[in-house]
Amino acid sequence: MKNTAKKEKELEARERALREREQALEKRERELSPFSQAIKIKKEEWYDKVKLTVRQMDVIIWIVYALLAAVIVLIVLEATGVYKLFGP
Repeated sequence: MKNTAKKEKELEARERALREREQALEKRERELSPFSQAIKIKKEEWYDKVKLTVRQMDVIIWIVYALLAAVIVLIVLEATGVYKLFGP
């Protein structure tokens, strides 16, 4: 009898902590700037169109960012004459 009461109290404490975390998350989402919300909405649209996990989609997005940065660096190096991509 005593053991079940202890488990019930522990379960109630866990539920309370979970509710508090959910409320904190909802508050953080409401406080996002409009730009952050727009990015979040756009990412969610991408996730809906592609049948990948969120983690896989995030990895793909970071790879694309890295490739874009590499292209920008190559453009700057070629424009300054440090590196010639094509021709002499």
